[in-house]
Amino acid sequence: MQLQPYGVWLAAASLIGILLFAVQCKQKGFKKETASWMAVTAIPLSVLISRLMYCLCRLPWFMEQGLGWFFHFTEGGFMVFGAFVGVVLAAWLTAKVTGQSFARILDMASIPGLITYGIGRIADLIAGQGYGWPIDDWFSVDAFDPEEYTGMSLFHLEDASFFEGLPFSVEDAYYGNYRWAVALFIGVAALVFAVVLWRMHARRAGSRAIMTAAVLCALTVLMESMRQDDLMRWGVVRVGQILSALVFAALLVICQLRMPRPVKRSVIIKEWISLLLSMGLVMVAEFMLEKKIVFLDFVPMDGCYVLMIIACVWLVLAVRSAWKKQDA
Repeated sequence: MQLQPYGVWLAAASLIGILLFAVQCKQKGFKKETASWMAVTAIPLSVLISRLMYCLCRLPWFMEQGLGWFFHFTEGGFMVFGAFVGVVLAAWLTAKVTGQSFARILDMASIPGLITYGIGRIADLIAGQGYGWPIDDWFSVDAFDPEEYTGMSLFHLEDASFFEGLPFSVEDAYYGNYRWAVALFIGVAALVFAVVLWRMHARRAGSRAIMTAAVLCALTVLMESMRQDDLMRWGVVRVGQILSALVFAALLVICQLRMPRPVKRSVIIKEWISLLLSMGLVMVAEFMLEKKIVFLDFVPMDGCYVLMIIACVWLVLAVRSAWKKQDA
């Protein structure tokens, strides 16, 4: 069987994550079998659940392919949220088998998981996925009138060759043009956040996992917005963004349940308002990107993406506000 570069890259990312997890477990005094149990459960669970979620989200198409397609792993078709669920279940099983704290094990898996995610996102480019708008369209000018700017950006460039190639863009094998390397941007951002969260001091078990999940969901929202390749959609809705919104809501509930009692109702309401407003800002940014808000259609695309980045940061800060109270 021929090895595929994308599969090799993902396998390497998983191996790095497992090794980092093992090193952390040793440093923190976990039982010796913790890393091995996590490895033998996290990988198969992540693969199977991410495949299952993909099939469920595209159920009519999947039924046309036949049930046997589920096991054709080399043909692609996975959802990153399934991998998240797989890691959480693996941490729970490992905690049960080894008789240790589920929250502490999940904390230990957070940073290795974020690093694995970052490397895996970069690998999307190998599979011809994870790219954004064409560079030519982004900075284009009218073919008949070079002085007439028709591009998507606030910045006017007649010669955009500087951005053609890594680390800015990748060549589209089908059309032969260059497109923004969105997966690379998100992957590098995940690795940077991994360092930031690694240096974060948390008092309660599970706190690091909460913030890691918030960062992962924010990066997913941003990437789903920037991508112009094959996206998982329900009609006009991007599935990744909907699932991220649900996770953000779940994280806020978890933080509020873990807060020292009693909790003022005004505090709970204020945090939910903040979260809902940030989600609303994501929706506004998406409508602006699709030029569905008529009186804002003059805003350039990069201005819309700046607004999307602000919305994603606000989402994380909305969870962090509740996180600080529960970690006190």
